[in-house]
Amino acid sequence: MRQPDDQPRGDPWMAFGYLVSGVLLYGAIGWLLDRWWDTSFMVAIGILIGAGLGTYQTWARFRPPDDDPPASSPRTSS
Repeated sequence: MRQPDDQPRGDPWMAFGYLVSGVLLYGAIGWLLDRWWDTSFMVAIGILIGAGLGTYQTWARFRPPDDDPPASSPRTSS
């Protein structure tokens, strides 16, 4: 019989929000840099960076917890 998890499940809309907001935010920053520097490639770089950071943030938020508990320091008796 399977034990219920104590950890809450991730909301898929939260993952979607991380990805979309990363693309929109960094794409907008790239667009502003394009307008400022009179270039045409920074928006693409911003979108790619935003997608990468949004994917990382989603992975960091929804990854399974480590099975190994942290090692405690040995107790010293005085």
